Amino acid sequence: MNLERPEYVSDLIVYLLDALGVEYVPLNPGATTRGIHESIVNYGGNKRPELITCCHEELAVAMAEGYYLATGRLQATLVHDIVGLQHASKAIYEAWLNHTPMIIIGGTGPLDASHRRPWIDWIHTAEVQAQLIRDYVKWDDQPQGAQSVVDSMLRAYQIAMTEPRGPVYLCFDVELQESRLPDGFPLPDLSRFRPSASPSGNAEAINEAAQALLEAEWPVLVVEGLGRSPGGTEALQDLAEFLGVPVLEQGSAFNLPNSHPLNLTGANAEVLKDADLVVTVGIKDVESVLKRAVTEPGTTGSGSPRMASGYGRIYESLIPDSTKLVRIGLEDYGVKAWPSSYGRLMPADTSILGNGVQVVQELGRICRDSADSGVQRKAKSRSERAAKIHNDLYDRLRSDLKDRLWSQQPTSTARLAAEIWETIKDEDWVLVHGSLSGWERRLWDVSDPSRWVAGGGGTGTGMGVAMGAALSFKGSGKVCVSIQNDGDLLYTAGSLWTAAHHEIPMLVVMFNNGSYYQDIGHQTAVTRMRERNLETIGVGVNLDSPSTDFANLARSFGLYGEGPIRDPDEIHAALERGLKVVKEEGRTALIDTLTQPR
Repeated sequence: MNLERPEYVSDLIVYLLDALGVEYVPLNPGATTRGIHESIVNYGGNKRPELITCCHEELAVAMAEGYYLATGRLQATLVHDIVGLQHASKAIYEAWLNHTPMIIIGGTGPLDASHRRPWIDWIHTAEVQAQLIRDYVKWDDQPQGAQSVVDSMLRAYQIAMTEPRGPVYLCFDVELQESRLPDGFPLPDLSRFRPSASPSGNAEAINEAAQALLEAEWPVLVVEGLGRSPGGTEALQDLAEFLGVPVLEQGSAFNLPNSHPLNLTGANAEVLKDADLVVTVGIKDVESVLKRAVTEPGTTGSGSPRMASGYGRIYESLIPDSTKLVRIGLEDYGVKAWPSSYGRLMPADTSILGNGVQVVQELGRICRDSADSGVQRKAKSRSERAAKIHNDLYDRLRSDLKDRLWSQQPTSTARLAAEIWETIKDEDWVLVHGSLSGWERRLWDVSDPSRWVAGGGGTGTGMGVAMGAALSFKGSGKVCVSIQNDGDLLYTAGSLWTAAHHEIPMLVVMFNNGSYYQDIGHQTAVTRMRERNLETIGVGVNLDSPSTDFANLARSFGLYGEGPIRDPDEIHAALERGLKVVKEEGRTALIDTLTQPR
């Protein structure tokens, strides 16, 4: 931290951001944050933090999310008063769902109504502004006075970074931002304001879970997000290998190498059907793990819809009725009344509120200390069975790719994933966002968590998350790869301007299926249920009239663009050309590939 003593309150905010390790502040500029904006540029020299100009507040928040997912370091964003916060709200909700910490800083017109300009300051002031997003941030505040600003900033950091992590929102009056600090204003010692350590779990409950693992015949570990915490992958691998327990991954985060014989992700039904114990770690919605849809809606004899949970789809349990369930994690601390993101209430035999990594480490220690020869025999038998399931699964996948999917036109998602891997496998690569129906996780060598950001959401935030992550690797020599959906990019096409302006090197590969395909499935289901004309299911969903020329769109922003590529045999050469641009010119290259819907 090399900043001079702050002179204004907005300087103080920048001083604290720098002290808290904030390196970038993505923003879309506005009058109500002008004081902080000016302080970043002139007081801080636009160095730390540095402003990243975005064409939409949704992108600004998404970039902060991507940067955290890549580094584990919290960032801040600036959002202009009410309208900027409204634009940002969707991405803030995504950050809430993904437990992504960030400090979102907003401004407001003068709270002293006698100081407001006619019209504009009145429509830019609310009582209170945070009401817009209060139900999906961990905390919000609108401090008054310089000391309150310090307290608010430090409390915001502590709350955001305390597990389960998440976004916080601070709103600053424009007049407060632009006011001078009192002479001799005391600056805090930040070493005394660190986030609280996470609870490590109740010892009695952990012992109970360990005993259940030792006694089980076919236990299963279902995990999410362990690879994003230091020591998480090692703790999981140690426990799984010692007991021969198969592992199923949920979500987009790395947990265990996909080549590991105990990683049976993709064979969930086969693995869970014989489970006598399921241990979930970091899973918020347990029902989504333990059930699957088995049929589309039909009609009864009377013609009435046959309905069940999930828009008429029928769901069945993947586990026997007698299976015991152990839940581990801190998700219950993040439950709020407004967003029902916690899923259905599920019965559990043991629930442990504790940091997933610490609890898994302790389970491993107890099991090692308590295991006898019988446990070791069961572990060996389970490991052999799991290895066979793993090998059979990947044999089927490779056979399916070769025999059915390789020659499809438009290009299959499996073929595209294989072509990208062939292009980057000898590079120092990082997947910064996106998925090809999961094929990248099956076909690439996914053995290092540092290569696997692949987080965030869609409907406009995908490119922002990718840019935020790629920004963290700028200058490192790493090849950042983003798999970008066509519909998602159309929400925020201005993201390409940010990639060009800030010279963010990234290989963007379009997953261009020409529609909002998720809704094709919904329209098909309802149309079949009602026995109507299936030829109409693309109305209001397809994006092919006109079809977007994404390569030309990229070129219009000064980026490299190639495509649309219809012939799968032309993909590899195009990817190689794009990779060369990324490596040699240090800019984004977009390769537009036309693909199968899934």
